[in-house]
This record gives sequence, structure tokens and C-alpha cells, in this order.
Amino acid sequence: MAIAHPTTIGMRPAGLEDWLTRNPKDAPALALRAKLIAEKPKIVMALLPAGEAAVMELGRTLSGRDGWACPDTASETLAAVGRNYVDDICVLIKPAEGPYILAAGVMCFPNRWHITEKIGKPMLQVHAPVPEYADKLASQVDFFLDRLRPGRCFKRGNWGIASVPDLHLPDPVPPVNPGTDANFYVRHEGQSFLKLPETGAVIFGIRTKITAWADTAAEDREAVLGFAKTLGPEWLKYKSISA
Repeated sequence: MAIAHPTTIGMRPAGLEDWLTRNPKDAPALALRAKLIAEKPKIVMALLPAGEAAVMELGRTLSGRDGWACPDTASETLAAVGRNYVDDICVLIKPAEGPYILAAGVMCFPNRWHITEKIGKPMLQVHAPVPEYADKLASQVDFFLDRLRPGRCFKRGNWGIASVPDLHLPDPVPPVNPGTDANFYVRHEGQSFLKLPETGAVIFGIRTKITAWADTAAEDREAVLGFAKTLGPEWLKYKSISA
């Protein structure tokens, strides 16, 4: 996954066979997800009554495709999705009036944020910490979500820097200087978007991969170093980069 400029949305179509895939190599991450869901459910999961129908539709869709049994309640289904897939899931629904809101989610591997603090909020408020989002990105994101057709999957890449290799990273960590530090990590996010046909909910998936800086591809290291020299203070702080 190439490192792109933070203000680049970079959506690309993808086949449904590439949506929320399962791989034997995911076993360690899935074990961690199961542990987090069992021990910290109120930290890694959130669900509004308005999101229950969408969660159940998602559960039926995935269980029908992959052969696991969909539970009878939305909360149990959300936990089952979290245990069965390494991707974190945010369920976005559109009320009768207004933009899409975050109505449910299971976020075991967040990058310095808590789903419980964002549940129920519209996309503009969910992305409030993102520099320039309101001015440059919000209208593009809203347009994309409104125009997305059911059954069509799109993907994009995102990235961040972290001083620790933890997948479960809800709280801030010390920033790093990629020009002088050596022992830090690049968090790659493979993000996916799919609209469900019955409820019209958009399922936003985030598949996180952590790579040590020393093992990061040369072109990606060059991109990060280049961005660190040109991004403004707000973007550097958001990306956990120190000047």
C-alpha cells in the first residue's frame, strides 16, 4: 500500500471478493480482537438503536457468505463480526434529514481515537481532528457516500506514524521524527466502503497493518520523509510526527 499525501482521497473500485477477506495469517490479530471484545467491550464497541438494523443486515450478509452463524441480537452480531474479521468496522447510516452519522462500530485497532467518543456524530464531527477536513474533504466524502450504489465496493489507503507497534492504540503516544529516529512504526490502513442494499448503511472497514520503519518500502520511507518537510504543524501533529 503506497504512502499517499494526506489530503488525497484516492478511491478505487474493488471486487466484492476483496471485501472483508479472511486469511489464516490473521489468527494472532483475531485472537487479540476476541480478547479485547471480551475484556473491553465498552471501549472497543458502540451501538445506537438506529444502527441495529444495519448491523443485523451486515451480520446476515457476512455469515451467509462465510458460513458462521449470525446471532439474534445486534450487539451480539457486532461482537461476532469483530471476532471473525481483522478489519475494524464502522456502520454509517443516513437519518431522514442530515448527513451520515456513525451509528455502530467495533474498533479494536484504532489509531489514537475512541469510538465511544464519536458514536452518533455526523462525519464532519467524526473527522474534526483531521486538518483541512471541513474545508477541503468534507464535501467530497459526503458526495461519495450519497452516490455510492449498493453492492459496489471501493477502497483507499491511509497511513500514520506511531512510536509503538501496538495494534490497539486508542490513546496518544509520543510523536517521532522520521528524519532522526529509527525505532518507530508505520501504520497502514486499508480502508473499504460498501453500501448495504436493504438499510442503505455504508460499511466502512479499516484493515490495519503495522510495519517497522526499517522494514518499510524505500519509496514509502521517501514519501514520509518528504511529507514531514512540507506538512504544516496541524498535519504533523495529526500524523504523530515531530519536526
